[in-house]
Amino acid sequence: MPGRTVEKEYERRIAVINVVIAVCDAEEGAPSRPRAPQKRTAVAADIPPVAPLPKREKSIPLDETIASVYVKCPRERPTICFICLGNTRLLERERLKMYKNPGSLSRHFVNKHIKPFPNDMHCECNICGEKLMSKSALLNHAQRMHRTVSCLPLPALGLPLP
Repeated sequence: MPGRTVEKEYERRIAVINVVIAVCDAEEGAPSRPRAPQKRTAVAADIPPVAPLPKREKSIPLDETIASVYVKCPRERPTICFICLGNTRLLERERLKMYKNPGSLSRHFVNKHIKPFPNDMHCECNICGEKLMSKSALLNHAQRMHRTVSCLPLPALGLPLP
């Protein structure tokens, strides 16, 4: 029977839980399946040790990284964001982040540096020192000076059609 007070009811429930714990040594839950025996074709001693993977370089010289975001060849495109690289408030690993390919960098550039801001935004390229008075000026500068391109249509970037 339930206790007459809340405290008595709690004591009764705790006592029942302790009895179940003392009597039952199995955990609740679905029974586990026995594992299928795995075939072994070679003894572990027969397999040569695998060399550890080389560690990635912790830091890339900043001068080389800054030089990498300038246009050298019209067909060459960077994989480091020039805006993040120039932002001294970011952590070094965020500033020097290398994207897998130029398309990934373009996606980052549009999503982080173009879409969230209004068309009349003002900014300065901390790499070149050029003052940019609008979102379209930033897009043009990114393509002309740093070869970071966006293939999205203007309305998708938040820009009006000309």
